[in-house]
Amino acid sequence: MTNNRPVITAYCLEWHVTISSAFHELLVKPLAPYADIRLTAWDGKSELPAPREDELTIFCELPPTEKWLAQYQSPVVWIPMADYAVYPPNMHNHSSVRVVAFSRVAETIAQDLAIDYLRLKYYIDPEQFPQASFDGERVLLYWNRTGLLDKRALLKLCQRLKINRLIFRSKLDPFISPTMYYELPAKIGRMHIHTYSTLTTHADYLQLLNCANIFIAPRKVEGVGLAFLEAMASGCCVIAFDDVTMNEYICHGKNGLLFQIPPVPEYRTAMINLWYRIINKLSWKFRNQPAIRPIIRPLPNWRNIRHVNIAQLGANARQSMADGYKQWIASIPAYADFVLG
Repeated sequence: MTNNRPVITAYCLEWHVTISSAFHELLVKPLAPYADIRLTAWDGKSELPAPREDELTIFCELPPTEKWLAQYQSPVVWIPMADYAVYPPNMHNHSSVRVVAFSRVAETIAQDLAIDYLRLKYYIDPEQFPQASFDGERVLLYWNRTGLLDKRALLKLCQRLKINRLIFRSKLDPFISPTMYYELPAKIGRMHIHTYSTLTTHADYLQLLNCANIFIAPRKVEGVGLAFLEAMASGCCVIAFDDVTMNEYICHGKNGLLFQIPPVPEYRTAMINLWYRIINKLSWKFRNQPAIRPIIRPLPNWRNIRHVNIAQLGANARQSMADGYKQWIASIPAYADFVLG
C-alpha cells in the first residue's frame, strides 16, 4: 500500500514500457484513481521475484510462467492479447488466475480455461482529436509496420481511391522479415508521397494522423488496436483486415471498410514453384548461387471501393467511438473492482 492505495506491479514487454502506450491507456490511465500501477519490463522467460504480500500482480499480454504459478499462489490478473494468445498448458489448474478480456479471443481463452474473467471493450474519446476534413484532398496514412500491404496492393488502393497525398511510414516492427520492407518515390503520377522512415514520438505521429482522412489499419490481428481506434476517433475512414479486433469495432460499409486477402489458387502456386525450380537450377549452373524465391501475394479486391462515401464512413466511425467511450467510462468502476478484488 502507498498512502492507503493499492500498489500493482504490471509485467509487460519492454516495448510497452518504452514505446507503446497500449497498457498505459488500457490499464494505468483508467485505474489511476484506484491504485498505483507500475509497468515493469519483462521478457516472458526470466525469473521473477516473489510477489509482495502488500502488492497485486498483473501480467500484460505475456502470461505468468508455469513455474511461477506453481511456486506462488497469490492472486494474479492476466490481460491476454489476441495477437499473442499463448499460455501455460496447466493454467486451468490455477484458480488464483483471473482474466481481463479486451477481445473475443481473450474471452474465449478464459472460457476454455474455465477461469473467472471480465469482458471489457475499450474506446477512445473523440474529443481528444480534431475531426478529419474531407473538404479538400484525399490523404491516406499507412504504416508498413508488418508488411500487411505490399507496394503493388498499396498503390492499387491509392489509385482506386484517387489519393492526392500518401503519408507512408516505412519502419517495420521488430522481428518482422526485412523482405516486407519497401520504399516509395516522392511522387507517383499526381500523388505526392511523404515518407517517414523512423519511429517518431506519439505526439509526432498524431500530427501525421491529424493530416489524414483515410487510414489503413497496419496489422492483420490486433490485441486491441489503439492505432486504428485513434483513427476512427479522429473521423478517418478506416480500412482494415477482416479479423480481430478490427471487425469487433468496424461494421463493413457503415463505420469503416473491412477487406480480406484471397488465397492463392493452387495452379498458380504450382506454376510459380515449377518456374522457381528451373530458374534456381540455371542460377546455380551459371552464377553459382541460388535464385530468389518469388513471394506470392495476391491483391485484395479493391474493385468497388471507389464508390463508397468515405466522408460518411469517417463521420460514423467518430460517432461510434463517442457512443462507445461512454460505455467504456461506465465500465471502469467494475474494472477496478475486478482487478482489486
